[in-house]
Amino acid sequence: MTNQTPTRPACTTPDDDRTGGQSAMVEVLVCANDRDRYPAMVDPTDQSDDGYVRPWFDLDTVRRIADDTQADAERHGHGSIDTVHVLDGTVGRQAHAVVLVICWMYLGGERRQQAVEVLQPNTDGRYAVGGHDWCWYALDDLLNPQIPFQPTAAS
Repeated sequence: MTNQTPTRPACTTPDDDRTGGQSAMVEVLVCANDRDRYPAMVDPTDQSDDGYVRPWFDLDTVRRIADDTQADAERHGHGSIDTVHVLDGTVGRQAHAVVLVICWMYLGGERRQQAVEVLQPNTDGRYAVGGHDWCWYALDDLLNPQIPFQPTAAS
């Protein structure tokens, strides 16, 4: 991965996750833990009140996030880390991937029915892992957090 953070329009995503109007998206690097950085598409108008973005990842990047979250859970315990899982299978000779997010801390309490989330891809085949809840932030060209995110002109 390079230290460049391109911010060029590339695809669109629905305003409310999967339905509704379309907004231009830009490609950036995002981070949620001051360590792991991933390429993603974000809609600059889809930010939480605190300035965090909702990144949309391609499936290869989702697989990286899955590996990283599962390794973190092994190191630090499942009670403090949501984990991502990509399940691969074939139905009728067609390959499919199912993306799951498990919130382990919900399993022992009243929210146990919300502990597992099946993520659906948008029309571009990208997945919004963690959404705003994971406090994803965009990084600038020097890998500094941009909170709130304000895209620059394409380079």
